Amino acid sequence: MHKSSLRWYYAGFIFIIFAVLAFELIWLPAPLVMRPHLEWIEVVDWLYYGVLTVPICWFIGGFRYIRSIRNNSSKLSRLPALLIMIGSLGITVLLLQRLKYIIPVIALLVMVVLLIAVEIVRSKPRVIKLGSMIIGYAAVLLVLVCPTGYQVTYPAMTMNMSHYAQFAGLTSDNAVSADSQDITKTNIENTHQMVSGKSTVSEGSSGWIDGVLVFERPAFPIDWLYEKLLPQVELRKLEANAPSISETYSQVAQMKSDANKLAAAMAWEIGGKGEAIMFQGAAIVAIVANSPADGVLQAGDVILAINGQTITNVTSLQQYMNEQIKPSEQVEIELQRGEETMTVQLTTIAAEQDASRAIMGVVINDKYDIVLDQEVELASYLLHAGGPSHGAMLTLALLNQLVEEDITGGLHVAGTGTIEVDGSVGMVGGIPQKAYAVSRSNADVFFVPTAGVEAARLAAPGLNIVGVEHFTDILTWLQQHGNQIGASVQ
Repeated sequence: MHKSSLRWYYAGFIFIIFAVLAFELIWLPAPLVMRPHLEWIEVVDWLYYGVLTVPICWFIGGFRYIRSIRNNSSKLSRLPALLIMIGSLGITVLLLQRLKYIIPVIALLVMVVLLIAVEIVRSKPRVIKLGSMIIGYAAVLLVLVCPTGYQVTYPAMTMNMSHYAQFAGLTSDNAVSADSQDITKTNIENTHQMVSGKSTVSEGSSGWIDGVLVFERPAFPIDWLYEKLLPQVELRKLEANAPSISETYSQVAQMKSDANKLAAAMAWEIGGKGEAIMFQGAAIVAIVANSPADGVLQAGDVILAINGQTITNVTSLQQYMNEQIKPSEQVEIELQRGEETMTVQLTTIAAEQDASRAIMGVVINDKYDIVLDQEVELASYLLHAGGPSHGAMLTLALLNQLVEEDITGGLHVAGTGTIEVDGSVGMVGGIPQKAYAVSRSNADVFFVPTAGVEAARLAAPGLNIVGVEHFTDILTWLQQHGNQIGASVQ
């Protein structure tokens, strides 16, 4: 075989090693910002196309081999190199779809590697040299990508939420009053009044709102070295019943979708643009064994009314039970079970923690639909697989697009935490890794759920960390500190 062809084949294999290392360490350059507000996660989307170097090298190797033998060999001898070229071209085309067709890519990759191995053997290399190359390369790959039965969590990068999501086509005609038909709506209305009445935020400021990601993946042997050398890399053994990678990806992708929809609806209502969250009742998630609800209610039932009092959501159910129902009192429950509406009765009991409070023995969640006529345009980042932890910051970023003044007061704001339908900010995982990632970004403040403050401060002692329970806590802090800290922000 022509030596130049071999060099191109070998180059492709070397670039595979570089690509794997780049993937595993892609978070290290995260503090680098190419221009104001353009963050590393967006740059990575372009750097991804560097993986095309591998099939391009192989394609060139096959092409050069065919050229080198075109005048003195049979057509059959050209077939492996021709197949290498076709397979490499197929890999290139599929990789341009941003890993959408990963299984076909792997299949073509295996085929091309086998064909290249055949071509290398046909070149009659020295056996000892070839064997050493294969063993050495296999050892490197095993260290870099061999599964270990462990999970690794490590810092990722911040994500400009205004670049990630934007309301499309807003006009002044969209400005209408927010509804306040129940307790949750009242909370949203109060938040809306807080935004509308703010006076400490300067017009014309240029704020910056970041979510923050954390990476979790199966651990490889190299990750033990990363754990020793790099901060906040955490290894733990996988549980025996842990879901597969594909199942996990589907779950986090769905959580991201749900979080995006709820954040948009919350921002829409808080911004005074109208009603977007349509409550349908309180959905039963689970039944406590041997409780009054056991055998009467079922998981999946939606409570619509109690004793004729309409139940719109969890808050209204809890309020009614606390104020109107006593332990040992019988209640009549109207509920939706599948397509059927029915009425059942049960007798309440006293809560263990509070003998004066009546309970039924159910675990409940809000049942609601989101109806939002305004489209939200979402960017698709290669490294943002999913999860709901960006919910609170996405709500803030979308709300900032709906009001005239800059809510951030010119600050570089970062945060993590889910957004719940009642406006509360929910706890998330990976707090230490996220705090470390934010500490490298020069953010002015990092909002975290109150339960995660201690872990965040241990991971990033010099970072300005603020614990929050509710979305209003974020708005209040920004009102009080925006101008003071943000005056020097460019």
